[in-house]
Amino acid sequence: MLVFKNNIYDTSSPGKQTLTPDKDYNSCFDARHFIEIALEQEEEVLSFIERQPQLYWIEDLRQFYPHSGKINSLYALKEILKILRLGLIETSCWQHMNTYHFCFLYDVFVRFSFNYNHDNPQEKLIYLPELKGKTLYLGSFINNYFFNKSFLVDPEHFNSLKPEEKTGYDCPHLFSVINGLSPTREEMSLKESQDYPYTVFV
Repeated sequence: MLVFKNNIYDTSSPGKQTLTPDKDYNSCFDARHFIEIALEQEEEVLSFIERQPQLYWIEDLRQFYPHSGKINSLYALKEILKILRLGLIETSCWQHMNTYHFCFLYDVFVRFSFNYNHDNPQEKLIYLPELKGKTLYLGSFINNYFFNKSFLVDPEHFNSLKPEEKTGYDCPHLFSVINGLSPTREEMSLKESQDYPYTVFV
């Protein structure tokens, strides 16, 4: 089970959330299903890129993945996708993601939401029928489920910071992600949680 800022598996206690102006949307939106469908669609995108001449891979990665594509590794993005899809359905333990995962997810969710919001009502129902054709509030989702968006920081700004200023970000592998360094196998892995990752209200 993947650890987000709020619990995507227990809809009865999702945690503190920012609500959208649409009450019906708030009650219908299923974060776990949204993540599952978006990741499922990503298989097709990466397969499409892989079918292109390798000469165009770097350009395609930058186009489809404006932030995570900076690592210039189709293999790494395919591995991250596989790891996240397995982590999403794994029920034996909670697993923490790092900046590589969140950066990739951000690109995936932005593109999926843009395409979904521009689909006709019938197509929207195919992907997320629970929303009844309503527009996706991506900003609300990011605020509710991402711990931060530090991976969006401009590389020049980040690299110009003093070491003590960088420690304030507290994001695993942030320097590597911002500077487009390809992840190692260990950096692509999820980290098993040693305890229950959410606050328990008694």
